[in-house]
Amino acid sequence: MRQRDDLTFPMHEYSRRLQELRDRMAERGLDAVLITTPENICYLTGFESQGHFSFCALIVPVEGEPIMVPRRLEDSGVQARTWISISCPYEEVEDPIEKVRDTLRLYDLSESRIGFEKDCWFFTATQQERLFALSHETSFIDCAGIVEAGRLIKSDLEIDLIRSAARVAEAGMKAGIEAVHEGVTENDVAADIHSAMIRAGGEWPAISPFVATGHRGSVGHQTWAGDMIKNNECVFLEVGGCLKRYHAAMMRTCFVGEPDQQILDAVKTVQEAVDASIASIKPGMRLGEVDAVSRKIISRAAPHFGGMQVTRSAYSIGIAFAPEWGEGHIMSIRHRDPRVLQPNMTFHNIPWVQIPGKGGIGLSETIRVTDDGCEVITQLPRQLYVK
Repeated sequence: MRQRDDLTFPMHEYSRRLQELRDRMAERGLDAVLITTPENICYLTGFESQGHFSFCALIVPVEGEPIMVPRRLEDSGVQARTWISISCPYEEVEDPIEKVRDTLRLYDLSESRIGFEKDCWFFTATQQERLFALSHETSFIDCAGIVEAGRLIKSDLEIDLIRSAARVAEAGMKAGIEAVHEGVTENDVAADIHSAMIRAGGEWPAISPFVATGHRGSVGHQTWAGDMIKNNECVFLEVGGCLKRYHAAMMRTCFVGEPDQQILDAVKTVQEAVDASIASIKPGMRLGEVDAVSRKIISRAAPHFGGMQVTRSAYSIGIAFAPEWGEGHIMSIRHRDPRVLQPNMTFHNIPWVQIPGKGGIGLSETIRVTDDGCEVITQLPRQLYVK
């Protein structure tokens, strides 16, 4: 390991992560792992780049120095932004999968048990099949989730960074709420959100903020499209602040004009659901039990105002690259999940409702499971912002 003092975290943090990974590798009888998920590579080495659309791999042997196999262009980032001392970049004219095969042979790992991330968006089925065909002497074992097992529970250093990302999210959300007025466009609101987050020290988020006015707020994952904000309309906002790839996210809802009883009832229901969910969160709670707390409140009240909850109630949040800012594939608080909460897990807690044809009502928070309860990391009044 190259000793450096200019990384996101001190070297002892990366050493701990690496050793804990190697402990899990040893438990599975793996000689090495081939890591291809950008968030996992970032977690272990500090490497980050918007160029993660190009194949990149980190080979971690159970003993000895880890080896990066990046695109040549990205090797500059390996040298400048990681502690990795061995890098074997592939050239533009080279096949990256052949480069991985050759690197395994070069470092006497080709006749080993190699774990690989079968469930990885950035290591395609075609690439996997090609590597297996080129490496008859190697035993490849699916080890998807082996790095995520360490990412799920955050260190105190990671929690501090998520808290800082929350300040960025709050700056963007405040600017977005302030920008909402009759006659402005969604683009105007989005521009103010982006500007405020950048000025607050934020970096590029894995997803752009969601800004959806009127009925578009009840359509999944819609964001600004130039629509003009009109009187008697909801404006749904969801913002994710980012620092060093760590995210904190929150939803808030505005209303232009005088909200009717349908909107007021929906807001009250979501407030009650979020409050009850936060109050229920503590170590040892089953994920399905937490989901049931808020879902029961919404399902009981939603028919009266014509709304519905169609999503999970929360998802893990931390390191992220496009196309999402969450870690929901690692853990989500959803129906009947028997897994339990542990201290220093972090979530975007999102009990919210969609009112078809009218809008979305969201008042979400980024939270941390504490030793005896829940810390709300994002700080902004959970209310309907009437403009």
